[in-house]
Formats: sequence, structure tokens, C-alpha cells
Amino acid sequence: MYYYYDILLNFQDNENLYEFYEWEETDEIDFIKKIPLYRINSATLKELIQYRVKFNEEFIKEIKDKTVLKSSLKHLKNTFIVSDGKDALALELKDNGEVISRSKLLLSDELNLNEIMFTMKETKITYEKINKYKNRKNIRQIEKIKKLIECEIDTLYENKNQSKLKYIYYEWFNVLNENMEEIVKKMKKELKINFDENQKRIYELIRKSYHKVN
Repeated sequence: MYYYYDILLNFQDNENLYEFYEWEETDEIDFIKKIPLYRINSATLKELIQYRVKFNEEFIKEIKDKTVLKSSLKHLKNTFIVSDGKDALALELKDNGEVISRSKLLLSDELNLNEIMFTMKETKITYEKINKYKNRKNIRQIEKIKKLIECEIDTLYENKNQSKLKYIYYEWFNVLNENMEEIVKKMKKELKINFDENQKRIYELIRKSYHKVN
């Protein structure tokens, strides 16, 4: 079995898979001392990124307790890395073989893996596809901005805070509007389009409105 050593991983639940530039300080990053490594073909890697899958019992036995944490030397039960020599993915499995969380790698580790792959034989791993992951339209930070704006709109509308709703609407579109239903509908519709500087500006406006002024 091949191993990769000294690597940082940011395991997220099934629906979330963040590139290294989306990682945040509040994420629980694992510093791994060693972890099993497999070379697979590009088609298989693509499926593992797109689909939640379940691996067989034989594979679970092969990787069980083989991953070691750097700080505590504790073992992570069912984790491993796969790579096609271009891209890589770390996976954590339940005892029944289902994927429970995933992590992308730092760029430096991906580049390292690309070199290591030349010395490794390709492994064929078998699994059962369960369902397809939802496609993310935006990077993590943009999704959070859009979510905050939407939550603010809903909260203001439910609390009947018409003055602030009208203010945000005016700042957003430079148009006065007294119809609350129209205001909410248009702002939510705007959130569904591609992220732009206007949405960023509204996010900053909302965020600053909650800061206490001395």
C-alpha cells in the first residue's frame, strides 16, 4: 500500500467540497501524519467528485485505521486519498462503506502528488453510486454573502420593517418603491443571478448596519 505523508485536510460533509482557496480559519483542519494513497483513472475520480458512493467491505478492511493524525497519533478510521495525477480527493467513510465527508488538497500537495503518481500503478476500486451531489453555482464565500442577504430580506419582511427594506432596495436599484411584495420579489430574483459588485455592496451595507457605533 502507498501512503502520503504530512498533509492538511479539510473534511466537509457530503454536500460540501471546498477548494483550498475556500478554506476558512474556523474550519476544523486535520494535520495528517500518513494516509493511504491510490492512483485511479480520471473517469473514476470524476465520479467520486460528482456522486455519493458506497465502497465494499473488502476495501474498508484494507484502509481501516491506516490514517494517523500528526498531533495525537490517533487513527482516523476509514480515510484515504485518490488521485489521477492531475487532481486529487480525500474521502472519509462510514463503517458500512458510504462516504461521510470529503476534502480537496492544498495546491502544494496536489503538485507533489502529480510527481508521485508517475511511480504508482493504477488501482481499480469498486463502489456503488448512491446519488449525485448538488452542483454549487458559486464559491463558498459568495454563497454565504447571498444567504446573508436573503436572510436579512426575510427577517425584515417578517418583522414588517418596511423602512429598512425600502432603504436596502433603494441602495440596490436606485429606485423608490413602496410595495413590499415587489421589493422582496425583485431582490430575491436578483440574488439568483450571477454575483456582482452590487450584491457585494449590499452585503457590506447590511453587515455594517449591525455594528455598534460608539
